[in-house]
Amino acid sequence: MNFNNIFTQILVLFLLILIGYMCRYKSLLDKHTTTGLTKLVMNLFLPSMIITSMQIDFNPTLLNDIFYLIVISIFMYLTTILIAFLFKFFIKKDINCGVYQYVIIFSNVGFMGYPVIEAVLGKEAIFFTAIFNLPFNFFVFTIGTYLLNKHNNEYKFTVKSLISPPIVAVSIGIFLFILQIKLPLPIFNTLDMLGSITTPLSMIVIGSLLANSSIKETFSNKNLYLVSFIRLILVPYIIYLILNPYIKNPLLLGVPIVISAMPAAANTAIMAKSYGANDKLASQAVFITTLASIITIPIISTLFLTL
Repeated sequence: MNFNNIFTQILVLFLLILIGYMCRYKSLLDKHTTTGLTKLVMNLFLPSMIITSMQIDFNPTLLNDIFYLIVISIFMYLTTILIAFLFKFFIKKDINCGVYQYVIIFSNVGFMGYPVIEAVLGKEAIFFTAIFNLPFNFFVFTIGTYLLNKHNNEYKFTVKSLISPPIVAVSIGIFLFILQIKLPLPIFNTLDMLGSITTPLSMIVIGSLLANSSIKETFSNKNLYLVSFIRLILVPYIIYLILNPYIKNPLLLGVPIVISAMPAAANTAIMAKSYGANDKLASQAVFITTLASIITIPIISTLFLTL
């Protein structure tokens, strides 16, 4: 494992958040612009990234691994959902409980997940990560939207609420993947370029949203420390304890552990803002978990992947 690469990948994302913070602080970004960028990320850049990430070759010999990865991924989300719903018993009744629960369930599987997976497990693991991440968007736009709308008494879940650009992108991606339809090069390159904007722009938007709250407020929130501990240490530890006795393939074990050790999903603040939840708190959660992950990810990787 190249820990220098791990530190570098995480630091780059964290520095992008700081750049977004400074842009807002220096009035290079304002509330209106940040809202517009949020819509672009959710409706254009993220869907483009999803589709292109699923343009991978289908190998019949990997059918069993693909099946196990999807099952493990679904199991991991069901486990984190259970942990998240148990979490509410450890804090006082809080209107922002849904945001905290979202942070516990959803890690940075894409923006940080892929580069860190490559740094820890090698390029071969990228394919496994792409398969493992397939259930992410389904859970985000079902249980995730529910949690971020808990403050909204008028919100009612409908099947129509599942129809969003990212979900449409997942459906298209799966369709193309199963039938092994490759996009024409001009279309693929266009979507690939659009998708490549997702990571830096998401981090900058997060930084801009974070600028609305004070750093003092971020580090004085005790609940954020508890959530960070659960997100960065407890979740991967539980996943390791459950999977280690049964999974012998190092990639099938390594991918879930590393992904579960990622900080809060980069889209946490963007999703919170999109659904009218506390985007300041969401930005703080991304900020503090990303900062802490600089230390925790190498520790988790060392303890659980070298035993």
